[in-house]
Amino acid sequence: MGAGKVGKTSLTIRFAEDRFRESYLPTLGVDFMTKNLTVNEAKVKLQLWDTGGQEFVMSLLPFYFSGAAGGVLVYDITNRNSFNSLDYWLKQIRQNAGEVPVVLAGNKVDIADQRKVSAEEAQAFAADKKLLYLETSAKTGISVPDLFEGIVKVIVEREAKKRASKSKKEEKEEEKEGEFSFWQKA
Repeated sequence: MGAGKVGKTSLTIRFAEDRFRESYLPTLGVDFMTKNLTVNEAKVKLQLWDTGGQEFVMSLLPFYFSGAAGGVLVYDITNRNSFNSLDYWLKQIRQNAGEVPVVLAGNKVDIADQRKVSAEEAQAFAADKKLLYLETSAKTGISVPDLFEGIVKVIVEREAKKRASKSKKEEKEEEKEGEFSFWQKA
């Protein structure tokens, strides 16, 4: 998620296909890719939903957020407006996908000499919102695998904890099934 022209499509294609193009047409609506990974000995088929950042796409997004296990929030380190819009995009994620893990990606570090948003400011934003934070370059591939593999690892660990918690709860319920209580009003 993120504003238009921050590099969402470039990051997705760099990760899924390990390639980069200098120019892309804007994503109108949503594009979809998959990539198979192994994380913590678990085989994962990652579905990458590349959403358009234009406002006219917003009415479609709730359909794509439903069931999402995590999210990547992207801004362009050379574009202050893209950073300033992060609260809006994070709100969209939270309203439509709930409290899923989210990583904040400051993209385009290959042109850091044009930086308009400091790493410290972005780290503070991420810490305040309880997001993971990485700086990336879709063009050079810097930290792109770390971005996606990192969020998948968090999701896999979170799901494992949920399963373990559910198993313990089921065990307690089974123990209670063998018990009974008798109460009589005198």
